[in-house]
Amino acid sequence: VSTQSTWDMALMRTRIGLILVLLLCGLFSLSAAKIFFEEEFNSGWESKWTKTAWKADQQGTLEITRGMWHGPDDIAFGLQTKSPVKFHDISAKFPEPISIKNGPLVIQYSVKFEQVMDCGGGYIKAIGPDFDPKNFGGDTPLLIMFGPDICGSDNKVHVILDHKGKGYLWKKKPQAPNDKLTHIYTLAIYPNETYSVFLDTHPLENGTIAADWEFAIPKEIPDPNDKKPEDFDDRMYVEDTTEKKPADWVDEEFIVDTDAPKPEDWDEVKEGKWAPPKTKNPKYKGPWQQKKIYNTNYKGIWKPKTIPNPQFTGSIIEPYTLGGIGIDVWQTKPGTIFDNIMIADSLDDAFTHAQKVLDNLVAKEKEFKVEDDVIEEAKAKEAREKMQEQMKMQEKMKAQEEVKDEKVGEKEDLQ
Repeated sequence: VSTQSTWDMALMRTRIGLILVLLLCGLFSLSAAKIFFEEEFNSGWESKWTKTAWKADQQGTLEITRGMWHGPDDIAFGLQTKSPVKFHDISAKFPEPISIKNGPLVIQYSVKFEQVMDCGGGYIKAIGPDFDPKNFGGDTPLLIMFGPDICGSDNKVHVILDHKGKGYLWKKKPQAPNDKLTHIYTLAIYPNETYSVFLDTHPLENGTIAADWEFAIPKEIPDPNDKKPEDFDDRMYVEDTTEKKPADWVDEEFIVDTDAPKPEDWDEVKEGKWAPPKTKNPKYKGPWQQKKIYNTNYKGIWKPKTIPNPQFTGSIIEPYTLGGIGIDVWQTKPGTIFDNIMIADSLDDAFTHAQKVLDNLVAKEKEFKVEDDVIEEAKAKEAREKMQEQMKMQEKMKAQEEVKDEKVGEKEDLQ
């Protein structure tokens, strides 16, 4: 075999090896990504979800519906709140607890406020593995609460995170759309304790858990044994000791009223020696104080030195172990549709499904909304014109009454 042929065979084997490595890597990455839970509220959804008995007399009705604007049937159906001034609570317990340690925890779902929300929530809750679906409700400890909450002018997207049994509010408060359209909310929490929030696959907010929630344990703390030196002067301004009180400065607020007469019936035997009362001193200038001047010995604000925090373990939160997902909302007006719930460890998988919803459902909703807006505007215009016509009639009747009153007055004057 020639040298050239040997080189060609070696090169071919190398290329084949590289191709196999790439294929294996691709297969590994595909197998690594996983959708742990998915709900589109199609046939068979009832077997996974449990309606609560918590506050049973205050629970509203939840129904499967396509909504007033809808797309293809395979993505159109969702779970809708139907009862005014009621709770709507339902949950699904996972067959096995979900704990994601090597990738992002991705929670995604869609919500649509058909009623144009005035006061109520549209969020979902991720719950620990020990919860009881039959008693799921506002008292159930949550791990994550995520989604929009609207009440009047208070409009925000919640991300509440559990830390050692207590829920902590997100410092950021982005606003949620309230336009009768389906919107997709996505939350990703990464192993490095950063996070991202997306609306319709577009970035809404991102940051670190340490900066945006109050429960973060600091790496360093003030040294409790570090004391301020006695010669450390932290007074920025001091009194000007060279300044003296003026000789004519009067700081006596009250003086004896020398003009006050002694009462004629004053009995010194019974009441003691009479003394004139005190009166406000007209020359009083207030307490005298030396003016303040900058302290040339000022060293700044003293702070103790910091030391490593013995409670800091290198991570702020441990990976959550999820046992289920739930809807727990109270609404004055019903009509909210929940759908397309997903728990995964891949944003790509979540966004692939989200894009399907945006392209096939939301795009159709927008077409319906344009038509509906035209109809609503026509109705509003008709109502305005009717109101204007009524006002004109009222003004005409008022003018006629005024003319009538004037004629009656003239007639009475003649008599």
